[in-house]
Amino acid sequence: MNLPSIIKQSIIALKANKLRSAISILGIVIGVAAVVLILSLGQGLKGLVTNEIEAFGPNMLDIAINIPGASQIGTVASMAQGIKITTLNLDDVKDLKDKSRFPYIEAVSGQAIGQEWATYQNKEKKSLFYGCGADFPVIYKMAKIGKGRFFTEDEDNSLAKVAVLGSGLAEELFNQAEPLGKKVKLKGQNFKVVGVLEPQGMFSSFGGIDMNNFVYLPLQTALKEVLGIDYLSEIVLMVKGEEYLPQAQEEIARLLRRNHNITDPDKDDFMITTMGEILEQVNEISVILNLLLGFLAAISLLVGGIGIMNIMLVSVSERTREIGLRKSLGATKKDILGQFLIESLVITGSGGVIGIFLGVSSSLLGGLAARTQGLAWPLIISWLAILIAFFVSMAIGLIFGIYPARKAAQLSPIVAMRRE
Repeated sequence: MNLPSIIKQSIIALKANKLRSAISILGIVIGVAAVVLILSLGQGLKGLVTNEIEAFGPNMLDIAINIPGASQIGTVASMAQGIKITTLNLDDVKDLKDKSRFPYIEAVSGQAIGQEWATYQNKEKKSLFYGCGADFPVIYKMAKIGKGRFFTEDEDNSLAKVAVLGSGLAEELFNQAEPLGKKVKLKGQNFKVVGVLEPQGMFSSFGGIDMNNFVYLPLQTALKEVLGIDYLSEIVLMVKGEEYLPQAQEEIARLLRRNHNITDPDKDDFMITTMGEILEQVNEISVILNLLLGFLAAISLLVGGIGIMNIMLVSVSERTREIGLRKSLGATKKDILGQFLIESLVITGSGGVIGIFLGVSSSLLGGLAARTQGLAWPLIISWLAILIAFFVSMAIGLIFGIYPARKAAQLSPIVAMRRE
């Protein structure tokens, strides 16, 4: 029997048991759709984080607090438990602004973050306030002034109670009214609105927090008048070009060790990171995450393969007389083996195609849903995931179809014809 005849017989047999075939296909559909969906969403998440990091530019350096001797993960975990590092301070920012020592540094901004109710007349919104230096818009390229101006270094040094609002917060508090010159209350204190940022669009949601709803305050005002502390959570700076990054890391580390009385580099209470290093970390985490999620999704494919094998074994048992009749009419073991293998491959192939369609559709819908929530989610379809999912599903059909097919092929025609 030739291949077209075997394929035709296989399809006829599958149509004869539509419900059983549909259930078998469903298992593969779920598995393939899960693989495509998870890996595509993983690529989308990676793209989201990468876009937001790249918004700061390649020339930026980030100086974050670090628990001496602890890894980055250990530091984050310890901070979540309430451990504070208070050695990063305004003196460090002042030294980094010294052009005679660091001529290649173009802009420096210390940072401190808190949360308070922002109030104007009868409207209020709980917002994050962001204490930063006057250089912040130079470093963070997406922070562009839409109305008014950003606060100055003199206002920062004089503890001026001025504020710049994110576009979303300005809209919520003032609606169509002019916010410039008005006073917004934070922690019982009035802050004069001197500027409103342009909507930050697709880059507005950094780490799941909408930066359009921030209140930006002069750093020293935020520290002394609102937070009541004298230490920073972070310092960001921009150098003239990427070629200065290695020199900057070395010389800044030397300065901070001197300022913090550190003699052993292994006991640094700070961590200096470039945007390139952050992107490398994101890529490494993304690969590990995709492998883990892909493995979990592949388990459903394995379960679907086991289901196919069970269904095919039942089919062999029910069609024993048919197999005996075909063998008595001249069908060879190869013909019988081919028929049942093709039935298995048709099931997994159909499930693979449907699963790919559902996985791609779900990925696109998920990405669009994320965009409606303000996330800059790139609509990415992982073609590698599609190819892997499809070929794995076909391999599963082949692997789990071999045993039932061999069992059918080895049946004796005489014994098979006698089976009730």
